[in-house]
Amino acid sequence: MIMRGLDRLLACLRLISAGGVWVCGGLLTCFCLAVGVEVLMRRFAGHSFGGLDELGGYMLAFIGAVAFTETLLNRGHIRIDLLQARLPRWGQAVLDLVALAAMIGFFGLLLKFAAALLMRSATMGTKSVTPLAVVQWVPQAFWVAGLALFVATAVVLFLRAAIALAMGDIATAQALIGARSADDELAEELELNEIAAGESRA
Repeated sequence: MIMRGLDRLLACLRLISAGGVWVCGGLLTCFCLAVGVEVLMRRFAGHSFGGLDELGGYMLAFIGAVAFTETLLNRGHIRIDLLQARLPRWGQAVLDLVALAAMIGFFGLLLKFAAALLMRSATMGTKSVTPLAVVQWVPQAFWVAGLALFVATAVVLFLRAAIALAMGDIATAQALIGARSADDELAEELELNEIAAGESRA
């Protein structure tokens, strides 16, 4: 029962993360277009929008937070496996849990202080000391939401993998939080090549 609930919750988090990735991709596309227009305006009209660098910084914080979650779900975080590779599968799974617990601890603290900063900015009505005078709690709210999504996803993954490991289901634990193998990387590359080949034929 608990496993089913965690699996459903994890599926929802995957959907939210995937949606966030599309939103971030759209934001980056719009930002790149705006930068291109600004370059042309500076060259031919001698004017610029102003403030794009500031907005880009806010976007980077939000996009980075969303990317953390998507990378975690796809087991893309880099890890030094000098010791792990020499251990049996159950030992590797235990180290994966320890690594994820450490990550939860670090980002949990980051989320705590980020939320405190957000509350202070909202209470004080803080604005950026720039010509745009951006109300700081607005971009900070998106940043905190991205961090909260990451921490929630990491906690759910940890619980689901821990239950799987306790039941002796090492394969599920490794599929959730284990490092990607060379075969996994090869399979992904082959899949991407097939997609690219299909698009080129179309």
